[in-house]
Amino acid sequence: MTSTAASLRSAIHAHGPSRGKRYEGGLRTRIIAFARSRRDQGASFAEIAEELGLCFETVRRWCQLPEQRASTAMLPVRVVAERQERTVCVASETGYRIDGLTLHEAVAVLRALR
Repeated sequence: MTSTAASLRSAIHAHGPSRGKRYEGGLRTRIIAFARSRRDQGASFAEIAEELGLCFETVRRWCQLPEQRASTAMLPVRVVAERQERTVCVASETGYRIDGLTLHEAVAVLRALR
């Protein structure tokens, strides 16, 4: 085990076990950098997880996240105007066709044609 792996394993162990407990951004970033480096060297996710004392799935998932998602930083959000309601077309077996109805209007027409 490398000194980096031992250092990370020690920091992870000091963090304490707890399902769903968040690792601070700096530790998580260091874990991801180490794991990606080990993957570049040909190590499997299972090997890396064992070296660090983490769950295999945690290591795999973290390594596959884009860089900007690896932190818990807030991301900008763009608010868009509400979409207009879509329209549909009702066509009868006898050839009648009504275009531009909302879904509620189309249901009312179909009920009336029964």
